[in-house]
Amino acid sequence: MISIDKASDKSLYEQLYEQMKSEILNEHYAAGEKLPATRQLAAEHKLSRNTVVSAYNQLELEGYIRSVTGSGYYVENISAFSPDKKPRQSHNIQHSSRQSGKTFDYTFSYGNLDYNCYHSRAWRKCLMNAWDMISMADTASYQMSQGSYTLRSLITEYLYMSRGVNCTPEQIILTSGHQRSIDIITHIFSPSDYSFAIEDPGYNGTWEIVSQSPFRIIPIPLENDGVSIDHIQRLRDTLLYVTPSHQFPMGSILPISKRLELIEWAAQSGSYIIEDDYDSELRYQSRPIPSLQSIDNSDHTIYLGTFSKSMSPDLRISYMVLPADLMKAYESRYSHTNCTVPTVLQLALIEFIQSGNYQRHIGAMKNHYKKKHDYILNYVKQNLEDDVIMYGAGAGLHFVAEVKNSKLTQTELISAFEQKGIRIFSTEPFWIRKNLCPENQLLFGFSAIPYEKLPGAMKAFSKIIHSL
Repeated sequence: MISIDKASDKSLYEQLYEQMKSEILNEHYAAGEKLPATRQLAAEHKLSRNTVVSAYNQLELEGYIRSVTGSGYYVENISAFSPDKKPRQSHNIQHSSRQSGKTFDYTFSYGNLDYNCYHSRAWRKCLMNAWDMISMADTASYQMSQGSYTLRSLITEYLYMSRGVNCTPEQIILTSGHQRSIDIITHIFSPSDYSFAIEDPGYNGTWEIVSQSPFRIIPIPLENDGVSIDHIQRLRDTLLYVTPSHQFPMGSILPISKRLELIEWAAQSGSYIIEDDYDSELRYQSRPIPSLQSIDNSDHTIYLGTFSKSMSPDLRISYMVLPADLMKAYESRYSHTNCTVPTVLQLALIEFIQSGNYQRHIGAMKNHYKKKHDYILNYVKQNLEDDVIMYGAGAGLHFVAEVKNSKLTQTELISAFEQKGIRIFSTEPFWIRKNLCPENQLLFGFSAIPYEKLPGAMKAFSKIIHSL
């Protein structure tokens, strides 16, 4: 029950924030439950909408709730911090779902990292040094719209050495996440002049942002080796979003022949390729694939990168490399805005990279996830070869698992796993044309399950597959 005392010395925002937080901790709001809309809550308690938005933003910042674009705010699963429950031991991966009434023994989620930058003492030291540096400055100031020049210079060097990307620091823009990068792109191109094409299936975080703009979205089918060139050739004046080095979610690698065809098409059709290189550091069986941008002499490729997979998703640090001829369009719209990446994180990342600790962290992280990746593939080969196909081997933090000979729908498959204490996820959200989504495919993320839990997780997974 929310009760606002307007005579209190405590601000309205603080009262609302603290009471909402208490309601969540005491599970009066269930994990996954949608919170009241900001306008509704403001009207109910006679508050300004800004007060409610501020309280929600603080709750989101602290991890109690999450915002879903176009839908609202939802309660995160924070049962571990409920006051009437004992804290969970480190690496316990049980997750409760108030919606289903189930407690899951294993969760094959994608995106969460059991090994991340916070395991690094060096990174924590860089954060403390950054705070000290800010505290000793005469003033706290805004960052320029593109972010720290020093950090952009370091990213320029890193991209050239690791991905062959040719650019200058002036072409790099730091952003607070991939979706912010996509949002900027949709604002420097005119929807009356360009269409937006995207792989289907593809990353839903991209087309959810684009779908809120006036751009016409064109789904492009996939082939076994990536996006279909035949379906692209007829397009002109198009922004084409692709994940060529590790297609999401299917995991294919776009061959050099298709890469060259894409580049030629973009140059001749007045189009641009948006190359999302979201997990390029995490290749396990070969060297990193050269980026499209590195072989595009016509300069029609916008390169997107992120620290979400190599560091931690909660840092919210991404970047993009704009072709030189697009910088004027960016500057005309954004030159008077401020960078959305906190200064303290930029300063910490500068030191982390300059000290060589970033590269050491990447090596340790890659070894950690390769060990899990290889264990899963070996287990499937030895125990499930006749029952399951794993797509996307060799890189990244997930597979797409195809259950052979299954006559169940995805919903029925997921339900069968949940009944046995395993949470696994649908691939349907990644399809624009939902009717084409195969019923026997599931998203199999392994980045959140500690290695020592994998034998039990795979044994339980195998038992369910055999029972089907």
